Amino acid sequence: MAEPTLLIVDEEYSALETVTRTIEAEGKYRVLTESDPAKVISRLETEAIDLVLCDVNLTKVSGAQLVESIRNRHYRLPVVIYSDRENSAQIIDAMERGATNYLKQPLEPRQLAKTMEAALSNIRLAGEVEKLKRRLGGDHKLGGLVGRSAAMHRVFDAIREVCTVDSTVLIRAETGTGKELVARALHFEGPRSDQPFVKVNCAALPETLLESELFGHEKGSFTDAKQTRIGKFEQANGGTIFLDEIGELSMSIQVKLLNVLQDREVEKIGSNRRIPIDVRVITATNRDLERMVQEGRFRLDLYYRLNVVPITVPPLRERREDIPLLCSHFLEKIGGRLHKEKYTITDEAMAMLLGHHWPGNVRELENVIERAILAAPTTTINEEVMSFLTRGAQIQTEFQMNSQAMNTGGMLSPMNMVDNDTATLMSPGPLKAAVKEFERRFIESALRASGGHVIRASRLLKIDRTTLWKKARDLGINMHNDGM
Repeated sequence: MAEPTLLIVDEEYSALETVTRTIEAEGKYRVLTESDPAKVISRLETEAIDLVLCDVNLTKVSGAQLVESIRNRHYRLPVVIYSDRENSAQIIDAMERGATNYLKQPLEPRQLAKTMEAALSNIRLAGEVEKLKRRLGGDHKLGGLVGRSAAMHRVFDAIREVCTVDSTVLIRAETGTGKELVARALHFEGPRSDQPFVKVNCAALPETLLESELFGHEKGSFTDAKQTRIGKFEQANGGTIFLDEIGELSMSIQVKLLNVLQDREVEKIGSNRRIPIDVRVITATNRDLERMVQEGRFRLDLYYRLNVVPITVPPLRERREDIPLLCSHFLEKIGGRLHKEKYTITDEAMAMLLGHHWPGNVRELENVIERAILAAPTTTINEEVMSFLTRGAQIQTEFQMNSQAMNTGGMLSPMNMVDNDTATLMSPGPLKAAVKEFERRFIESALRASGGHVIRASRLLKIDRTTLWKKARDLGINMHNDGM
């Protein structure tokens, strides 16, 4: 277990040094100090503090008021006060406003250690009790996330633990598991909730456009820069920026992102002026960043900057006990959006859902429920309505075969890519049209095999994503179709 971090607040430097030495003699704690009470709250927002040890006789602000301010924003954070004066009224006031305990100076090392350990133990116990109450009380939702499994409750706990601080979070998850929902929960459950939440999909744009999208550009800085534009980092100032598919960044943009994280400043393309920003950064990926670092495709220093707090969202196949709860959630959500009545799922249909592999994860489940609602002749979704799901085994096999081919450097099989209706394709006619039709079907099948993930599909096809986007546009393929 990591050493608890203590913040000592005292306006006298000599007192800070004395108290620090007393605590460090125990060898169990990481000690931080602060001589300006006005900076305490901001430090609590940006640093992971486990306990505050505070002089109650402050002059710039009342010690009791500081205790109240701390507990109002961080109600579970223990605050132990100390004093070298017999000012009972001030001490009582601080205790009534939320101080955990009181010690008299000079601080006796053994008594100080016991008091701090008791405060930390009590707060840990209170946290465990609160988690248990949430689970036993049926608290299975957080933001847009839904789940009663132990794996999802670990995600919920991680979100609640870090949403109040500005630590950079790296969300690790497969496509369709709800990475953006985790990022939104981190933002809207925290102190920046009334500020902007800005999302950027790093895989959706070519490098030249992505750089402008992130950092902005000055008018005339390149051919199409007809006016000055602020980037997403500036748009998110004061709030949160969510960088999805962070593993798709080119090395040059990785360098610029690292500079932004280090300096907390952005520089528009074509400008020499640095603009200070106050932004919380949350990133997400389904890639193996550690392997990319080893292969020289992702910077190690950037990886360390991003991976401060990792949160892993489990795939749906590893938390099947959440499927009934998710179905109930989607029936209510989609039924309300489509102005449909309340729907129910039979046991037989639920068994089909529980037996499916779910390569597209929660997003695929939501699409299946919507399709079932639209297909059901009554408000009961039965096995017959769900018959389209039996094709899932075939699609799953194709997905696994093509994923294996991608990982081993193999090629997609044209026989797997062509639809069953080959008669139309093979009938005599213009060669150009037939080639175009085959290419369209080939790309659509690759998108299905990759769960709609553009980057993965481009790897299967052995073309870059820019070429894939261009071909899809020319062939009339909808790249934004979640049901692909």
